[in-house]
Amino acid sequence: MSLTCIKPGPLWAILAGTTWLALSAQPAAAQPGGYGAYSAPHPGPWSPCPAPQVAPQPYQLGAPTPVTPPGTPGISAQPGTPTQPGQAALDQAAPQDSQQDTGATPGGSQAGGGASFAAAQSNGGYIDSAIPRTEFRLRFDAASDDNRPDRAEFFYAKCGCFRLPGPGSDPKAAGPGTAPERSVDYQELSSYLEVAFNNKMSAFIEVPYRFLQGEVIGDHNGIGDLIAGFKYAFVACDDTFLTFQLKVYTPTGDSFRGLGTDHTSVEPGLLAYQRLGERLTLEAELRDWIATDGSDFSGHVLRYGVGLSYDVYRTCDWRIAIVPELVGWTVLSGKELAVAGATTAIQDAAGDTIVNGKLGARLNYGEHSSFYVGYGRALTGDVWYKDIYRVEYRLTF
Repeated sequence: MSLTCIKPGPLWAILAGTTWLALSAQPAAAQPGGYGAYSAPHPGPWSPCPAPQVAPQPYQLGAPTPVTPPGTPGISAQPGTPTQPGQAALDQAAPQDSQQDTGATPGGSQAGGGASFAAAQSNGGYIDSAIPRTEFRLRFDAASDDNRPDRAEFFYAKCGCFRLPGPGSDPKAAGPGTAPERSVDYQELSSYLEVAFNNKMSAFIEVPYRFLQGEVIGDHNGIGDLIAGFKYAFVACDDTFLTFQLKVYTPTGDSFRGLGTDHTSVEPGLLAYQRLGERLTLEAELRDWIATDGSDFSGHVLRYGVGLSYDVYRTCDWRIAIVPELVGWTVLSGKELAVAGATTAIQDAAGDTIVNGKLGARLNYGEHSSFYVGYGRALTGDVWYKDIYRVEYRLTF
């Protein structure tokens, strides 16, 4: 299938295209001077639904026949020649070249085919979507056994035990606890709002609320570090998106209770989406998390992932996709506190590589709502967590 790029156009072009589509769906004449049987348009390329059948409109005896005025643009008939109803408007609204707006936009139905789902539809559960769109998302994560929570200050700040007087004391250590932490479980409920200005650019904000349970630090909960940023798709087509994303992490969480990192971080990244077939899509990401300030533990983490989604069930209004993903992190700089029995040691975290396998399913219903449930498991000795469960609801406008 050839790729048809979506290019934003002015309002008049959108209105003209809409008029043309509406008129082209009217009954066609079977022979000159009369109306015959109507042939319905074919469904869109990704639509599982048949095209609607439209009954032919009866010809009304005595109905006035419009006459084309002399000099009307787009009409080749001689002055005074009768034309079919709506022909002038159809000719004027017809696109002049193949690069005009196709009518398919992210988050909307594909024009001309009656498809219930957008040509580009992200199904990823753990990989960020490359498609700029207006949406609200509510997500819940439950993760267990983080045995290096202060690694590179990626999850929370340097252990508070370093604030105690003595050798190696560090007053900038803003993390929780008065002793090294061996294992942390956590749950996080986050709300996310993204607003698309067009099919190429959007801005977003995410507010997490964290629940923390530590063997040493105890239980804490509260607002985590706020995340804001934007996306810009420098390739935006029906079947392909390649997008630059920038995230900024603001230290709004209470680091002394393990709810934040106590430093600002930035994360530039590249996101990709590619449709591989009617039911199969691929999504990928490459992101670079950089701590801009913090203690000597703070560092630099490269994050990457690739995932597939395959529609196993589709109707006009429902679609179920299986979503396997592989996500990894490589620590490029930073430190961590390692605890082994009664022994603790400060280690260089550079080179730590963590890989997780994820498996989930996404249920899309209608054009605007989807529900995801998934599970992730660490595949390496180094971990952020051993297991993670995710549930998500997404509403697209």
